[in-house]
Amino acid sequence: MIKIKKLTKSFGKDKEKVDIFSNLNLEINSGDFISIVGPSGSGKSTFLNMMSGIDLDFSGDIDVFSFDYKTKNENEITSFRGKNISYIFQNFKLIDNLTVRENIDLVVELNDLERNFSTDEILKLVGLEKKADNYAFNLSGGESQRVAIARAFVGKTKLLLADEPTGSLDAKNKKIIMELISSLHKKTNNTIIMITHDDEVAQISDTIYKMNDYNLIKS
Repeated sequence: MIKIKKLTKSFGKDKEKVDIFSNLNLEINSGDFISIVGPSGSGKSTFLNMMSGIDLDFSGDIDVFSFDYKTKNENEITSFRGKNISYIFQNFKLIDNLTVRENIDLVVELNDLERNFSTDEILKLVGLEKKADNYAFNLSGGESQRVAIARAFVGKTKLLLADEPTGSLDAKNKKIIMELISSLHKKTNNTIIMITHDDEVAQISDTIYKMNDYNLIKS
């Protein structure tokens, strides 16, 4: 479970101060898939950074599966993040000079993760078994995001953070990515927090929250 208590976050000081969250309280159960919808610049990515322990400049408490970032040092947070959190980024963040297979395996091997799937299994699930030995720089945008999804789901992590996973894609590829994330969530029961500005994309989640008045309002 993820427990957020009295979370307050702002940028700047005095007259330039911009509030993002004010006394936010939220609980996310293990296996839940939630989406957070809001326009660009509303603080969605900041929320993900706090959930992963990258941004600790806040007041209040964030407890992620009994791990309290504010009580841990940088090495402990980095280790926890590698073992327990996976990511899907809008801009994919693949390593161009590695193959599809190598990109998928890298995070599992670096963090010594148990697997949800073998590499061949996840490649088949995302429809890229014929691209396994292609280098990442040769992939289309839709293919690149499918590799990123495979990388996020292949290892047994507790939390998956998805940052605008369809934001760089056309309508056809957006639909493919939506279906893949939904299907793989059902197979793995990962806890997922997805941020998006697209109401249609948010529909694949179990619960939708809207950014409103420095808080998250269930839609």
